[in-house]
Amino acid sequence: MSSMCFSRCYTAHDRKIAHLFGRYGRLIARHPWVFIICSIVLSLLLGIGLIRLEFEHDLETQYLPENNKASKDRQFLMSMFKPDDNDNFQIHSLADVGYFAETIISSKNGENILDGNAYQEIVQIHNLITKKIKISPQATTEFTYKHLCATNRRTCVVFGAELLAQDFPQNLRSGNVTYPLYKSAILLSPMLGKVVVKNDRLLSAEMVKMRYYLQDNPESQEQLSEAWIKEFSRVMGELRTNVTEVAYTYHNALDDEVASSSMAEAHLFIITVGLMVTYASIITTGRRINCVYDRQNLGRVGVFCAILSMVPAAGIASACGVKFMNSVGIMPFLIVGIGINDMFIIMSGHAQTIGQELTVAERMDRTLRTSGLAITVTSLTDLLTFFIGYTSAFRTIQNFCVYTGLAVFFCYVNQLTILAPSIVIHEQWINAAKHSMTCKTTKPRAQLRAEGHSACYVTCCSGEKPTSRADLESALESYPKRFFQFLVRNNVSRVIIFLIYSGYIAISVWGVTSLKQGFRFSDLALEGSAYYKSSTWDFENFKWEIPLQIVFTSPVNYEDNATQQKIFDFIERLKKEHLIKDAPEINWLSTYQTFSNNGSFGDKFESLRQFLNKTEIFSNDVKFSADFSSIDLSRFYVFSENLRTSDVQGQFLLRIRELEQSSEIPCFIYSPLFVFFEQYAIVVKSTLQTVGIAIAAMFVVSFLFMPHPLIVAFVTVSLVSILLGVFGFLPFWGLNISSVTKIELILSVGFSVDFSAHLCHAYLTSQSDDRRNRVRDALELAGGPIINGALSTVIGLVMLVFSHSFIFQSFFKVLFTVIVFGLIHAVLFLPMFLSVIGPKVRILPETEPDKRPDLYNGVDRDTHNGAHHPLVLKEMT
Repeated sequence: MSSMCFSRCYTAHDRKIAHLFGRYGRLIARHPWVFIICSIVLSLLLGIGLIRLEFEHDLETQYLPENNKASKDRQFLMSMFKPDDNDNFQIHSLADVGYFAETIISSKNGENILDGNAYQEIVQIHNLITKKIKISPQATTEFTYKHLCATNRRTCVVFGAELLAQDFPQNLRSGNVTYPLYKSAILLSPMLGKVVVKNDRLLSAEMVKMRYYLQDNPESQEQLSEAWIKEFSRVMGELRTNVTEVAYTYHNALDDEVASSSMAEAHLFIITVGLMVTYASIITTGRRINCVYDRQNLGRVGVFCAILSMVPAAGIASACGVKFMNSVGIMPFLIVGIGINDMFIIMSGHAQTIGQELTVAERMDRTLRTSGLAITVTSLTDLLTFFIGYTSAFRTIQNFCVYTGLAVFFCYVNQLTILAPSIVIHEQWINAAKHSMTCKTTKPRAQLRAEGHSACYVTCCSGEKPTSRADLESALESYPKRFFQFLVRNNVSRVIIFLIYSGYIAISVWGVTSLKQGFRFSDLALEGSAYYKSSTWDFENFKWEIPLQIVFTSPVNYEDNATQQKIFDFIERLKKEHLIKDAPEINWLSTYQTFSNNGSFGDKFESLRQFLNKTEIFSNDVKFSADFSSIDLSRFYVFSENLRTSDVQGQFLLRIRELEQSSEIPCFIYSPLFVFFEQYAIVVKSTLQTVGIAIAAMFVVSFLFMPHPLIVAFVTVSLVSILLGVFGFLPFWGLNISSVTKIELILSVGFSVDFSAHLCHAYLTSQSDDRRNRVRDALELAGGPIINGALSTVIGLVMLVFSHSFIFQSFFKVLFTVIVFGLIHAVLFLPMFLSVIGPKVRILPETEPDKRPDLYNGVDRDTHNGAHHPLVLKEMT
């Protein structure tokens, strides 16, 4: 009884939607050209917004969470702790990464770079950078690094300059260079790579890092600094050395790298379009050449619909101020890949009507009754996925979802308003026996042979109406689904499929337990670029030991011993953390106590202010009130241990946030790199949360369009199983969870449900009583579109393999995994389970059994191995 209730409920629900699509099919049958022309013109008009297209190359805007705490802390520091003058530059007190040019110099033969010829080349490269790289904005003026550098006590500030001090080589040879802390204040570990240390004494190193800071305060000076950096980049790119090798970068090198490579992969898209047109032409060619019902033109129209959908999508997004970002470059490949999936479904629905004496209007009525709902469900799931992805805190994901979501919507619209009317025109040509390419009237093959024409002429110029679905299907459509039908009906193969599925689940679970979060900004650069080389060397060979600014934000009585003790206790508590060093420490309060006779700050802090002015290292670490009645802000510094990997960086930031809350005096802890650490701290939680919401949304959509609890459960379990495999196989691809792969994982939710939904919907439409026959019918109806859709998506993405961009390569890896697992679930795993425990509910027929359409042309169903036409179609008598 409950089964019959669900059957009647589903039938009424399905028929109402099918009736609307049927009426639309009859409408386009009367005015096909009107729909085609209006749709193309509207798309082009909406594409006018492209004149406002803007590119966003600032990676901080793209890949970091919006309104994150570290960015707010940075703005606070920049507003409150402004340098008193330009001759007191302190690296550790920077609120951002600063303006700089950087070199990493490596010994070619693996010998000690701090001695001999290698060391002399370091000195020569340093002199080249500081003295010989020149810019001449005017004919009469010339600037070198010394004119533009950030200074302290009238000396250019160079990170790593201590290695070039006159006494350093001698101290190294005599074993007097302590490591990692040299002369009790100089931290050597971030400057040297591949070091050899014995008894805390530095013996040798193979790599040296030097960073040259420039002024960035006055606007005119900033322009000069940028011009010098461009010249630096040119000179270093042409530099040739003997015993060393040089990598170089500068403060915004990655932004420039991304900007210059935005269109570097455009040729891959052109090749992709060619591949997709070729594939669509092949798949729409029947097993036998027939110039009348040949559907290659329809395949090309389907590709055109996908390409055209990007025009209004980009136009609307640009008009709304949504900037084109690096990740959006994936959109054309994705849309071309998935855009023709709806085409296969519509053409499959049309093929089901072949062999029946119907008018064009009746044929389009039946075509869209069967396929309209199917493409609506999959398009809606994809759109929901993009809508949910837009709620992400990452701007790059938001913009990608806007562009691609709009393109998916217009692709759906184009298939209904361009492809479907094109099928009407195709039908009209068939009825008029016109050649599909030349539009001339043709004759049947037998008649041309009887007239004595050559075999070539007969092959290229003959044609007649198709008599069955088999006439239209290509070998790629018919044979694969026959193979899968055999597998899921055979008991032995079903056991093997179950064992394969069990192994798949086990491997996926193991992979999930090995999954990590991680991201390197060098992945955004093209392989082989200057930035990629420098960043890779830096990541693999140097320690990331960064200064941490402890900023106390509340006015307190710093002369009070209890207050001082709270500050010192908090700093000591920080240094007990395993990722924070004991030394060095920059502490104006403890230093003042050491040099002060009585510890008094004097009237209106006169004594303290004199001390701060004399010891310039502390001069910008205390912020007094306007009348010098109190200290409003102050800051202290400690240094972290090595924070090289992104997972460590994310965990460290979360721990720092916990420690901030434990301070008895309000404070925050900051480093310029915290702005980049923000994404590592939230990306895993954010990804899992977004994917969870998307899964719930897919469940709701499945229930609305397939209101049977067991079928919805099958779709949902299949979705979760596919996603488990996608997450589990990320480590095998060498991928981690990051703001880049998060885009792909969100997309995986929508794509994972598509194939399973098609199969389950086809299962419900079968009129067989036996589960195995119902599965066979489902594969007959949906197997071809599912397989073709999977292949077309892979072809649309395959050129990304040849890209030098990590974003493109990772996108292919994840989406390829989704498509392969989705296909295997839809044609193997899911049919196997449905054949055993699938529900027996089905759509109730509108007609009597003896009046149902015979789609097998009198052939026994077991012999044909085919499927009944879905009985939501009304028999035309």
